[in-house]
Amino acid sequence: MKVSLSSYRYRFSRASRLLKPSEFQAVFDARKACRGQWLTVHRATTVVAAEANTGSPVEISEQIVTTDITRRLGLIVAKRLVPTAARRNLIRRILREYFRTSHDAFPAGDWIVRLHESPFPSPARVRKGAVLPTRSQIVSGLRIDLTQVLKRVVNQIRKEGAADGA
Repeated sequence: MKVSLSSYRYRFSRASRLLKPSEFQAVFDARKACRGQWLTVHRATTVVAAEANTGSPVEISEQIVTTDITRRLGLIVAKRLVPTAARRNLIRRILREYFRTSHDAFPAGDWIVRLHESPFPSPARVRKGAVLPTRSQIVSGLRIDLTQVLKRVVNQIRKEGAADGA
């Protein structure tokens, strides 16, 4: 199988994932989150400063100390919110794809995207004769929700940077 150079660009490698419970806990301990319609985005971003003597980038962070500037993603899709495994996997695929293709939307640091409400309506709550959303509507809704939450997060980061600089 031949792999093109562009496919490496969109890989979701092991280095770009949060894997250990301690890594997830470090992001939760940062206590920086933004909530959307279905998703909550937790972040522990790192601040990059130039060292005075060498001019090379040095990372300064209260929560996370790493040697390079990376973006890592952790996903939480609870079984109690989405009982069907196929639907949980669909949500994870959508979020991973967004992370891979919109890498620049995520500033450097560790990110957790958590589902706090199911995008799939519960059969018990659906009224008789109501129109259920299609799969494509749910997919586009999740992408829109994540885009809006990330815009708010970036604005929060800018405000924090402006407050620290002042």
